[in-house]
Amino acid sequence: MSPVFAQFNLGIYLLATIAFFVDLFDVLLRLYLRREHTLPGDTRAIAPTSVPLDIGTFTPYESRLHLRPYAIVASIHNLDRASLDRFLDNMAPYRGHLWIIDDASTDDTWERLQASGVPCMRGARNQKKPGAIKALLATLPESIDSIVVVDPDVRIVNSATEFETVVFQFQRTGMGALCPRIAVRADGPLSRFQQLEYCFSFALGRKSLGDMTITSGIAIYRRDALERLLTRHSLSVYAEDLENAFLLLLDGDRVYYDGRIVAETEGMADCRSLFSQRVGWNFGLIKVYADYWRPLLGQCRRGFIFTYQYIVYTGVLTLVLHPLKFLGLVLLAISAMNGIDNLVRLHAIPDTPLTNPAYFVMMYLKYTALVVAAFPLITPRSERRFILPVLPVYVFYGLAQVLPASVGYLNWVAVRTCGQRVYRDHYQEAAP
Repeated sequence: MSPVFAQFNLGIYLLATIAFFVDLFDVLLRLYLRREHTLPGDTRAIAPTSVPLDIGTFTPYESRLHLRPYAIVASIHNLDRASLDRFLDNMAPYRGHLWIIDDASTDDTWERLQASGVPCMRGARNQKKPGAIKALLATLPESIDSIVVVDPDVRIVNSATEFETVVFQFQRTGMGALCPRIAVRADGPLSRFQQLEYCFSFALGRKSLGDMTITSGIAIYRRDALERLLTRHSLSVYAEDLENAFLLLLDGDRVYYDGRIVAETEGMADCRSLFSQRVGWNFGLIKVYADYWRPLLGQCRRGFIFTYQYIVYTGVLTLVLHPLKFLGLVLLAISAMNGIDNLVRLHAIPDTPLTNPAYFVMMYLKYTALVVAAFPLITPRSERRFILPVLPVYVFYGLAQVLPASVGYLNWVAVRTCGQRVYRDHYQEAAP
């Protein structure tokens, strides 16, 4: 028998590859759920929304005629001239609906906003995005029915006609919020990885949740629902969109995903920025979940999808099992280093059941096969050529996410116990 197989330990292998088995189970289940509640009864085509929109049939003229007033709102703080000009250019088709709050900028942003002619107000103090949006909502005309929250780095890819058709249909549903598809602007090698990650997160993750999905930083809200949730929101920038979704769902509102609206945003341009961003994301995840897990647990009667996403997946598979994922990453790193050691014949690492190179090789092959199989099911045809080159190495990007997640969770523990963080993350300066 080969020494590699002679030293193979099933228990160590399962621990080393726990991240793969969690992802495999999650992807297969979400593919099934997505198909179940988005497949029209008379065709084999998958619908673009996470739930069928039973709102009747309207012509484009009727949609425009019955579209109730909506506003696109954004919070801006110390935005450089080029970025502000680019944002206003991107929003040009919607200038008649755009409202901006200058969140107490200390540079000339306010003066440039006033000169642009866009309806705007100035915050007396820096409140960060949730607080600034709350203040802006209080000044909007009462006739405005729907609120589209955007960030200043966003470009809505759709035409104004396509966008307003979706807004009209959203208004007809009476639901609390709509989550669009977020795409990463093609800009450098890292954007390819982030784009594939976003495809998993939106076209599979959010779309599988029916009318109990999660909003994003860019989303459409029923105005009264947004105003109500902001009265109870912590107003922290950490996972503010997740907190929005929790508050909506706990109020009995429904949230759905609509892949017809595509909002293009800037990705992280370098590894350091990406790491810092993900530390902040995961700090926000555990912070918000720690505040809301009890009321979420009380809502399990809403069905399997709610229980799986907000208790099993978020609470157990993501948070409780994270230490095992970190340990598995360490075992995979040792396995990979021993494989390299054997290839170059250094023999610096002893061959033991703990260092068996087969663990990493099997993990790589299975994870890559899973990504390749899911790739055509979650990515639009127009983006496949851009993403295709990273498929063979996406496993390294996926596994690497365990590291910033660990730091983000450690930051939360350190803040709770010592009052300070072990790492300064992407959002710390923006925190209240």
